[in-house]
Amino acid sequence: MVFAHSLHGRIRAVKDASDSGSHTDSGSDMGAPGDARHSSLLGQSEESSHHDSDDEDHQEEESESENSSQAPGNEAASISFGALAKAHASFGKRKRGNDDDGYGDAQESAGKTQVPREFVNDEALERKAGKKDTRDFSRTSKHAPAELSSKKAVSRRREVVPTQKINHRDPRFEPLSGAVDEQKTQRNYSFLDTYRDSEMSELRSAIRKVKDSEAKEKLKRALLSMESRKKAQGMKEQQQGVLRKHRREEKEKIEQGKRPFYLKKADQKKMALVERFEGMKDKQVDKTIERRRKKKAAKERKGMPDARRG
Repeated sequence: MVFAHSLHGRIRAVKDASDSGSHTDSGSDMGAPGDARHSSLLGQSEESSHHDSDDEDHQEEESESENSSQAPGNEAASISFGALAKAHASFGKRKRGNDDDGYGDAQESAGKTQVPREFVNDEALERKAGKKDTRDFSRTSKHAPAELSSKKAVSRRREVVPTQKINHRDPRFEPLSGAVDEQKTQRNYSFLDTYRDSEMSELRSAIRKVKDSEAKEKLKRALLSMESRKKAQGMKEQQQGVLRKHRREEKEKIEQGKRPFYLKKADQKKMALVERFEGMKDKQVDKTIERRRKKKAAKERKGMPDARRG
């Protein structure tokens, strides 16, 4: 559009210059005798020329407006394809250069500006590093739904439909079968004691034959465990025997019209210990008393505070 206006301005200037040259030539050819008439005619011609110049200026403005509206189309039609291609290439390079500059500025600005911490998701990195999730997912109130992390993977093995846990039951020890009678159970499974005695004899013979120290220690530990279990079972049976004897005596006294007397646990142990000592020899009693004394002293030392350092 600017190029079209400048072109029309140059054309108008050339036209005005040619018109002024033709007027000067016609004035010089006219002779002196007709100067008066020439002056009168000149005045009329000047007035008419003023009117003509106004009309010409008005027509030129209209033609300029028309040409300005038609000029871009005519100029575009007159430009060659090679020039259009060069202009398009130059505009493309300039646009790409501006875009690159903007991208660089954006990178610089992004490097300078820091993203707020709450918009950065480092949950995966923290989970790989083994850090504990310190976010608070507690509910604002008891009526609010529970909040969980959306990044947490759902386990492939999960219970969709809850099933009741299978509890294996032994009908011999069910409440429907009644209270457990230990004496009856002991009588029914008394054959197990003979099996345990035979196993202990086999272990003693194996200990004598084995030469490997580690295997021998292992067999000794197994034998000691079985012996201690048998000993504890014997002490329990002895205590139960004392309790049964006391109950029989109290039952006879009740029949005689006396009030019943119930033994405490500590009294039951004392009576069982006295009965056991009565069946022992003097050396066995001394060993048992010494063993119990050492055991009691060790228990007291554990309860005492450590000695202060100097």
